[in-house]
Amino acid sequence: MTTLLAVLEFKDYAIIAVIVVAFAGGAALNARPQVDLQLLQLQVRELQKKLDALLKHQGIELPQPPPSGLSPEVEQLASVPNGKIAAIKLYREQNPGVGLREAKEKIEAFYQRRR
Repeated sequence: MTTLLAVLEFKDYAIIAVIVVAFAGGAALNARPQVDLQLLQLQVRELQKKLDALLKHQGIELPQPPPSGLSPEVEQLASVPNGKIAAIKLYREQNPGVGLREAKEKIEAFYQRRR
């Protein structure tokens, strides 16, 4: 029985290096948007604080949004896109007799007003 040993030439090492660089570069590019997103979120929070301070200093009060008719728990779930289905389910549990379509419309309307 003969053992087969692979012999790598220079071009094989070059191809492997290109593949490694491609994957490393892709990983670096993928991590960059997350950093940018966190920076933007921080900047938005800082601007929100400054705007709130200016409004308070000038004595300006923003009007409250109209009541949604939803419980605070349902509003919290419906405020995020991934929570809509759970919000619809909870709304239907809290309001027996409400159909799926009506609950979905109510949650969607609340979500659209909040955006």
